[in-house]
Amino acid sequence: MNKQSLYLFGGALLATTALSSAGQAATVKLNPGTGVLPATAVLTAIPLATQVFSATASTANAAVLGGNGSGTAANEILIDYTSGLSTAFNIQLDVTNASFVATPTLKHYRQTTAGTMELLTSVTGCTIQTVPDKILISSCDPTTSSVVDTVLGGTVTRVDAISIVGVSFNAAAALAVAGTSVTLSGTIKNTNNTVTFENITSVNYITSKSAVDSNLAAGVAVTIDNTASPAFTLLSTGTNITTTTAQLGSVKFSSRAAVGTDLSLVFTQSIISSTVEIKLTHGVLSDAAVVSVGAIAGSAVALTSKTPLLFVSGTVSFQFTGLSLNGSTVSITFDGTTAITGAAAGTGTLTPTTLAPLVIAVPAVTGSLASISRGGLSVELNSLYPTSGTGSTLYRSYLRIANTSAVDGVATITVKNDGTGATIGSFTTSIAAGATRQIGSADIETNVTTAAATGAAYKVVVSGSFNGYVQNLMWNSVSGLFTDLSGFRNGALTGDP
Repeated sequence: MNKQSLYLFGGALLATTALSSAGQAATVKLNPGTGVLPATAVLTAIPLATQVFSATASTANAAVLGGNGSGTAANEILIDYTSGLSTAFNIQLDVTNASFVATPTLKHYRQTTAGTMELLTSVTGCTIQTVPDKILISSCDPTTSSVVDTVLGGTVTRVDAISIVGVSFNAAAALAVAGTSVTLSGTIKNTNNTVTFENITSVNYITSKSAVDSNLAAGVAVTIDNTASPAFTLLSTGTNITTTTAQLGSVKFSSRAAVGTDLSLVFTQSIISSTVEIKLTHGVLSDAAVVSVGAIAGSAVALTSKTPLLFVSGTVSFQFTGLSLNGSTVSITFDGTTAITGAAAGTGTLTPTTLAPLVIAVPAVTGSLASISRGGLSVELNSLYPTSGTGSTLYRSYLRIANTSAVDGVATITVKNDGTGATIGSFTTSIAAGATRQIGSADIETNVTTAAATGAAYKVVVSGSFNGYVQNLMWNSVSGLFTDLSGFRNGALTGDP
């Protein structure tokens, strides 16, 4: 009968997802016990906390892992063969990143025609030997079983699985590094070790990790409100209410229920006894509209807000001492009068700094922060010719603003010094749905009377509460031709197609 193979280590205490390979390959699964379908029992690696070890390898090497739990399926490595074995065989089970200790015992199983596990008796041979890096099982003879098949009749002469009971490890210094695993693999051969019946697919039995999980989650994406006055000075919350503060993200900590050296003790720390630095990086931190960035630890303790004077290379940092597992939120506040440029989602890093040895460590983590972007139309156009001054007798500049949306809208035109970027003034104009409005430099200077005072070219920022586009056209009075300068713009502010 063709069947799945399975191996069980430590009953419910340990498990790893089995990996299949080409050809005959035994896999590792949890022993479901007699009368149960083995396919329902999938192994997952035990989480062993790195905190159970001191900084020295000797402590980790002295810890005996395994040999715990209760019930018929506890503390077993169940090896279920891909195909039932009806001839004598040997098994070699290898271990990495630890050493086997003690000498286990064995159980044999067959899989019934219904697929359930049935414990066998009187399987002879099967000498077992434990050496540091392997368990050797020799000369198991399935033809000697005295179990009668109650469905098909006759004596069972096939073995489908074997449980190695009472295995434990030591010399596991590698587990002091989070992410390291004790792995199991091996082979099933004939009694002369000349023919390989099946390979035991490598699986993780124990995986070391920190006792605490860290998570940095992005806040809800924020839209800069183009209908605010002045435009883009406030944030839209999605309910037509504007605000100056947005939540960039949240930092959360949770216990991983990591276990101790006996694979059963659960850590339930409510306080992390360390100093944790939260360092945030976001493009919006360089925005002139930013007033401060603040953080709230847990549900009530507000940390001191940081102003732009305390930002370093586009980052801002906060330190928490004796940090609660509840975590914290981080928010950014704008002044409400300066136009917010907007930026794509930034990143954050959480960097732990411990104050003393033997504390519960906090893993470093990197994650995205909320995106902050402008809503509607936002276009910057450079080098418009004024009605007087250099080039004014030859060239004329015109803007064509198109409202491609289905509703009427208002465009705000902000005039700036082309060289310094300083704002000269602004005005608004209405544009009907689906319509295009042409505005010349003469119209601009009528509304912003100081625009032409320098006699030099200026630039404009066109924003509106509608979707659309803007063209920057230059008229040559000698040739009588128009030149489209729309591509000559600050792309960072371009919000049109």
